[in-house]
Amino acid sequence: MKMMNDLGFSQPAIPFVAALTIIVGILLIIPRTFFLGNLLNAMIILLIMAFSLRAGNYKMALMEIPFLAMPLVMIWLKYPFKN
Repeated sequence: MKMMNDLGFSQPAIPFVAALTIIVGILLIIPRTFFLGNLLNAMIILLIMAFSLRAGNYKMALMEIPFLAMPLVMIWLKYPFKN
């Protein structure tokens, strides 16, 4: 909560982002929505990076780069439990 407040997220937006993250986790389990879940995950990470850059917290934005790479690599590798 403190990190989100430092980035400039409003109080009503924090539960929305948390719910969106839980939805992404559910989408990753289902094979047909695997791509959409990873795409939304990457968008959430980009949103956090953008807010941290706007707040002047460059260290946090740089720390998010590996977390941004993970959903993109998962999209490239495809769904792991297909067969």
